[in-house]
Amino acid sequence: MVGTRLRGPVRFWQQALFLGLVAVLTFFADTARAFSQDRRLTQFHHTRWTIKEGAPGQISAIAQTEDGYLWLAAAASLYRFEGIRFERFEPPSGDPFSTIQTLYAPPDGGLWIGFQLGGVAFLKEGHLTRYHGTEGAPTRSVSAFATDRDGNVWASEMRGGLFRLSGTRWEQIGESWGYPGSKSRHLFVDRDGTLWVATEKTLLYLPRGAHRFVPTDVSVGWVFQLRQAPDGRIWMTESGGDVRPIPVPGHGQTENPPTLHVESAGMLFARDGSLWLTTLGDGVRRLAHPERSSAGDAAEVGGEVESFTEKDGLSADYAWPVLEDREGNVWVGTSGGLDRFRTSSMVLAEFPRGSHDFALIAGNAGEVWAGTTNRPLMRLHDGEVSFEQLGSPVRSAYRDEEGVVWLGADDGLWRVEDGRLSRVTPLPDPLAQVQAMTRDRHGTLWVSLTTGGLMQWEDGRWHSVEEPLGPLDGESIHTAMTDGRGRVWLGHQRGIITRVDGDEVRRFTEDDGLRLGVVAALTAGRRYVWVGGQFGLAFHDGERFRPLVADGDESFRSVSGIIERPDGSLWVHAVPGVFHVPAEEVRRAVGDPGHRVRYELFDFLDGLPARPTLLRPLPTAIAGGDGRLWFATSNGVVWIDPERIARNPLPPPVSILSVKADGRRYAPAADVTLPIHPANLEIDYAALSLSIPERVRFRYRLEGVDEHWQDVGTRRTAYYGNLAPGQYRFHVIASNNDGVWNEHGASLEFVVPPAVHQTWWFRTLCMAAGLLLLWLMYLLRLRQLTAKMRGRLEERHAERERIARELHDTLLQSVQGLVLRLQAVAEQLPEHEPARQAMEKALDRADEVLAEGRDRVMDLRSSAHAGRDLSDALVRVGKELAENLPMSFRLVTEGVPQELNAAVQVEIFLIGREALLNAFQHAGGTAVEAELHYDSDELRVRIRDDGAGVDPEVLEMGGRPGHWGLAGMHERAARIGATLQVWSRTDAGTEVELKVPAEIVYRRRPKAAWWSRLKDIARLARGR
Repeated sequence: MVGTRLRGPVRFWQQALFLGLVAVLTFFADTARAFSQDRRLTQFHHTRWTIKEGAPGQISAIAQTEDGYLWLAAAASLYRFEGIRFERFEPPSGDPFSTIQTLYAPPDGGLWIGFQLGGVAFLKEGHLTRYHGTEGAPTRSVSAFATDRDGNVWASEMRGGLFRLSGTRWEQIGESWGYPGSKSRHLFVDRDGTLWVATEKTLLYLPRGAHRFVPTDVSVGWVFQLRQAPDGRIWMTESGGDVRPIPVPGHGQTENPPTLHVESAGMLFARDGSLWLTTLGDGVRRLAHPERSSAGDAAEVGGEVESFTEKDGLSADYAWPVLEDREGNVWVGTSGGLDRFRTSSMVLAEFPRGSHDFALIAGNAGEVWAGTTNRPLMRLHDGEVSFEQLGSPVRSAYRDEEGVVWLGADDGLWRVEDGRLSRVTPLPDPLAQVQAMTRDRHGTLWVSLTTGGLMQWEDGRWHSVEEPLGPLDGESIHTAMTDGRGRVWLGHQRGIITRVDGDEVRRFTEDDGLRLGVVAALTAGRRYVWVGGQFGLAFHDGERFRPLVADGDESFRSVSGIIERPDGSLWVHAVPGVFHVPAEEVRRAVGDPGHRVRYELFDFLDGLPARPTLLRPLPTAIAGGDGRLWFATSNGVVWIDPERIARNPLPPPVSILSVKADGRRYAPAADVTLPIHPANLEIDYAALSLSIPERVRFRYRLEGVDEHWQDVGTRRTAYYGNLAPGQYRFHVIASNNDGVWNEHGASLEFVVPPAVHQTWWFRTLCMAAGLLLLWLMYLLRLRQLTAKMRGRLEERHAERERIARELHDTLLQSVQGLVLRLQAVAEQLPEHEPARQAMEKALDRADEVLAEGRDRVMDLRSSAHAGRDLSDALVRVGKELAENLPMSFRLVTEGVPQELNAAVQVEIFLIGREALLNAFQHAGGTAVEAELHYDSDELRVRIRDDGAGVDPEVLEMGGRPGHWGLAGMHERAARIGATLQVWSRTDAGTEVELKVPAEIVYRRRPKAAWWSRLKDIARLARGR
């Protein structure tokens, strides 16, 4: 049933589970017996599959295995059916089957196959085992299998005797077992564990645990089948058309059992106790109460046999195998296909087929009256239909509070009182028909006519209803009802409702919450008035109408009948089907306007033959006096007993059928390896609930992909795309038609292998290649920056030399010449002249200016220093400074000296000279030390002293105010891409360290170890 279910599976301990399962199955069997034993064969829900639906033709054997699959044999083919699809089984070895004679599913799982030309095979979990004559197996036509209580498998060979499987070998049963060794037609194990065997002429039986057969005096012909009835009797079908229980004393048999002269090929005692027979040309027969059969009423028994043939919808009249599955459905194989008979919740009433436009009403004695437009008035009581001649069609039926049934026919108004039918009066308008009727608390009958009039029948006369309603102006009243307080409610065609309470009239419109379109159903409940219409369902809470909204796939649309039961539950007849809303859901909706009610929906799968009529007759739903609910449709009437609804308590077995990746199919084995990078993955699965497989619902989850369960409804295929490499587990669960879930379900593990580009080693190589590429790009960029910096330094160096030349050749030479002339002039003046003394002072100052100018030119002409080694240049500066101060100096060189870039060397020298000048002139220490370290990745220059140190505030400001030596050192270091650091503490000296990258300072970079290259990369990363 579609919608939300209110039950679920319950887990118990092992013993409790077993006992609970037994109790459930016992209850289910009792319920099924109560439901179906009293039903006619035509009242079962019948479904057929023919070749058009993919079913095989000429089905010769049927069996249901422990996993829930239905297996069908058709000539030399074997099919598996899960309720939706027929799947042909192909032997794994490729060796085709010969013609299959019989199928048998043992209790412990698997499927035994007997072949017409001899030989047997056993199929389990996709593995097929064939038995040949070398293993002692039957070599001729096998007619039947059976399993005794000790687990032994028996097989009957039609022309070779009886066989028993012992371990892996078959043994032929002979005289040591008391078996005559004659032909074996059929065999069967009864509920006591007794093995019955029909030979060529008689019956034998082997009690449980015995090793010798007991002969009987029963003479038999060619026995087709042996079956046990619920009362313990063993019945058999024989060639020639006899179906009878066998008269064997001590086994619940009678001395002179009845004989049914039905030429039957297959026989079944269903769990409800009924006897089903298949015939080779006359369809299916059913005997509802075979336990009532005796020798004295054989003729009566024959009269109770019902038939169902191709005219009734059977796939073919040539029927052979018959089987009842674990859910109680009866399956029949015919020459034309496959048929299923199941007990549905809704039962088709016994009214004649072809009747239509039912006006239903319940009588006082448990009967149901039905008026139609093409049949006389009908009275249904105890399954029998009688007819009453009114002379014209009945369009409307109504029962008042006093139990009087009113009938609106075309020729007038009729009533049924105390079982007697009488005519009341002609209609006031001979061209009109009765649409609706109701009787108020004063006994006045209100009648709505199709011509738009609203009339009252009171005191033997018709009155037009104008006061207090006023003129209707041709407006049609669709439905009418009188509530428990005697108020009359009238539902209008244009979507309004009029309530008449004596002289008080109130009309309800959209302003009062009434938004239902055409009003087609009115029902007075215990507390509320329920109304149904074109657009839904609502109730009146005393002031206004409030809608009732469904929570499910369907909505309450086009409601034509409403029944409120004594427990407060609602049954609503609408276009989608019959809705059952539990009382608790109704209470929640009344208390919470936003609550959406859960429901059960009964539709065509439950036996509903068609949709309700929406114009008339109305209403289409009534409650009978025996508690059954009746629903009229355009193609018949059905009833349902709310207290005895057929439920399916069995959770469906779930199986995974196949896995398909990019068009290639894989068997669902323990470990499935899919191709690399599957773009489209499809997993087919099934749930083996054969009653209503259309309502089986599924949920699945792929661990590693789906975070939650995917509720896919009835879809039987899972789809995934572009799965990443890895190991996956697919899990699927299912519920049957009544919402009972199999929480264990089925699972499948599979592996998606990685492509070459998805492996760890490929990713590692890609990462290494990426790092290498970054390193090469870094080196390239470093070379570009180095070359650019070198170019700038060389340009600066050339410019400095040019300026130095210009200063030396012009300004200094001119100033030197001027000084010489002034010197000559000064020498001509007497020594004691003040002018000469002033001139000589000016000349001394001019000499100092020339000396300073020469020093600046020397700084600009750095080539003078670039021509000698850096260490020599620093040593010369250090020694010159140490000559006039009480401080020692030494230089330490580490590593292999390298040829330096001239422009960079000048900057390094100037930075070093400035550091030495600061150490000698300002430190006030006793020693100064310089260190040159030639490393493969950089050149380090350190100059340290043991003097007074530098004030931290001076270091933080970058130098003393008005002094630019420290700032100039940082600027020079930045120009050549070097780093300069100064460390100092009070009374602990000062250390200056300059680091110049090898790519900048060396003309040829020395060979370096691999870790030095990594340092370059790290330095680049820090720089970014």
